Amino acid sequence: MKRFLRKILALGFLFFVVEKVFIPVLYISPKQEVDKRLEDVILGKMSKDIIITGSSRAARSIIAGDLEKALGKTAFNLSYPGADLEFQAFLLKSVLKFNKAPSVFILVVDNPTEFFSSDLKFRFDRLYPLARYDWINDEMIRRGEKNQLSKIFALARLNRSNFFLWQKKFTKLDTILKCGSMPISFQRTDREFEFPTDTVNYNVSEEQMSKIEQFNEIQTICRNNGIKLVLVSSPSCFPANLLFEKRIKAIAFPGTKFFSDQKHKTEFRNQNYYFDEDHMKTNGATIFTQDLADWLKKEVQFRRS
Repeated sequence: MKRFLRKILALGFLFFVVEKVFIPVLYISPKQEVDKRLEDVILGKMSKDIIITGSSRAARSIIAGDLEKALGKTAFNLSYPGADLEFQAFLLKSVLKFNKAPSVFILVVDNPTEFFSSDLKFRFDRLYPLARYDWINDEMIRRGEKNQLSKIFALARLNRSNFFLWQKKFTKLDTILKCGSMPISFQRTDREFEFPTDTVNYNVSEEQMSKIEQFNEIQTICRNNGIKLVLVSSPSCFPANLLFEKRIKAIAFPGTKFFSDQKHKTEFRNQNYYFDEDHMKTNGATIFTQDLADWLKKEVQFRRS
């Protein structure tokens, strides 16, 4: 029996030593990424006056650098294509954990599908490269993506993607500016752009309660940290759903601001401003960002630095 126990202990010790070989992978993996934004958050490099989040519409339609110049306030775009409200809430919590609280948090909502079932998701792929950080690992444990062994063993922290150790590169579609925004300079050629004028309904019964809860979590975080929440609906080729705007204003906490440039800007009914039906090109985003900046100057009081 003692001999058996010695073998078990020896094997355990051997595994503990050998698995440490994988520790360098945890440190190399982040260096190979081109999207450094979340790591910059964890490293305390995201103390900005304005933080912008949302999915692809937010990434494409607001150029944080232009907003910064127009307002004289620091701004950064932390929007991720395909990201849901739950991921956006995690980003906000991460910013507050490692950085000074922003004065304004801009949440770009997908009009009218923000609270409906969609392809948006929690972007675990952005967490895997940063598994060396306890904040990231703990979040993955909380979400069932990792288990408690990852607190002890380096190998348990790793995902298959961590072993793709070549340097990543920006794609033509997803190039990130220094300000975090991801505008697109070209247009899809396989689209025929139309601007329908039909009245669009909004069915509250299609909303998912989990998404309402996530939205309320973001609101609560902002309220508890003295952050002004600004909700933005960016232009698309589809008509603005005013019923959605009415709904989101109804469930927004007191003091929350809402900006939508679609309902009074015929200028955006121009196909040259769009990459596709949902997303703006750089030229359209430049105009929309300036409109947002002009509105923020009038409507939002920034915290003194």
